[in-house]
Amino acid sequence: MKHFLTVAVAAGVAAFGATGASALDLAKGSPSWTGFYVGGQLGYSWQPRDSDETISFDRNRDGTFGDAFPNFSPGFCGGVPTSRTPNTGCKKDNDATIWKLHAGYDYQFGSKASGPVVGAVVEAGKAYLYDSVTAYSTTPAVYRFKAKLKENASIRARAGYSLSTGTLVYGTGGVTYGKIENSFTTTNAVNTFTPSDPTKHAWGYNYGGGIEQKVGPFSIGALYLFTALKNDDYRVAVTGGPVGGPFTVISGTGTDFRRSFSKFAYHSIVTTVSYRF
Repeated sequence: MKHFLTVAVAAGVAAFGATGASALDLAKGSPSWTGFYVGGQLGYSWQPRDSDETISFDRNRDGTFGDAFPNFSPGFCGGVPTSRTPNTGCKKDNDATIWKLHAGYDYQFGSKASGPVVGAVVEAGKAYLYDSVTAYSTTPAVYRFKAKLKENASIRARAGYSLSTGTLVYGTGGVTYGKIENSFTTTNAVNTFTPSDPTKHAWGYNYGGGIEQKVGPFSIGALYLFTALKNDDYRVAVTGGPVGGPFTVISGTGTDFRRSFSKFAYHSIVTTVSYRF
């Protein structure tokens, strides 16, 4: 959170502190936002609280998850296990740096310095986030699902209003893509675990808002986004093990299990710098 506040304050200073100087700098560039631009983003990303996430079981492989499983009565936690029992709790998922490169086009209505602005932007980069959930069995043993976000990209629309000071306030939203790498680890050595394809090319959406300040041919600003990617088809098949063990099944076909949340979601706040043609 300390890093988050640092980025937020820096973004605010960059965007708002430039307003006074921009009145002079606007004379060096067009007061209109119409045109193409390229630039970059750097900031901070964090995940929503997910302490209520669990792992769901399909004990007869009929395709329906949510079967009761008394052998997992110790419970679940949203995070990384610190021992084989839930008594010591879990470490929270990591917050991380995020960066992107972007290119876009804006169109400002009218000939004055102030007025409505619409546009679109394409962006791509990386966020160093992972999201874990852990189950505990009575044996005792732990079972951890981990989803790690690799590359990510978006196509977003923008709509806002330009003030006469060269300040643009806008809302934004669009379609987003992320490459997610899923993995599974356990301390259970008696059963056989077969994960499905770990790599997920996930699609989803994002939305948020921001502010930009023109400074000559450049614009600097701050942007907040919420992003949600669909990640619901990674599962683990379990076979073998002793009778009465943690994965005693209600049929002879074995058990499938997966995480209960269907999305990989995160917040981000970034500073933006663009060169405007």
